[in-house]
Amino acid sequence: MARTGLTKPQELAVNRSELRQNQRALLKRARGRTVILLKSEDKEEEKVIVDKQYFDLLQRRVDNLIETLEITMDRKLFNQILATADSLEEDVRQGKLHSLEEAFPED
Repeated sequence: MARTGLTKPQELAVNRSELRQNQRALLKRARGRTVILLKSEDKEEEKVIVDKQYFDLLQRRVDNLIETLEITMDRKLFNQILATADSLEEDVRQGKLHSLEEAFPED
C-alpha cells in the first residue's frame, strides 16, 4: 500500500503557556498535515490539536482499513473474491463487462 501524507503529520510542539499566549496564531497553523502537539511532562497528558478536514481524512482511512481487514479475515468471502478476480479481469479484456457510466447513465 502506498504511504500517503495522511499518516505522517508535521508536529509543531508547544507548551501550555505558549498556547495560551499565542492561541490564535497557533490554531491557524493547525492546517492540513500540520498538527499542534501540546507538550507535557507527563506523556499521558499530552494533547494534539488537529485540523477538522485532516481528522476526517484520517477517520475515513481508518474506517476503510477496518473494512478491508474484515473482508480479508472472512476466509470464505476472501477466497470467493480471489476466485472471481481472474475471471473478472478476463471479462474486462473481452469487453463483456460494462463501465459504471454505461450501466448507470446520468440523465
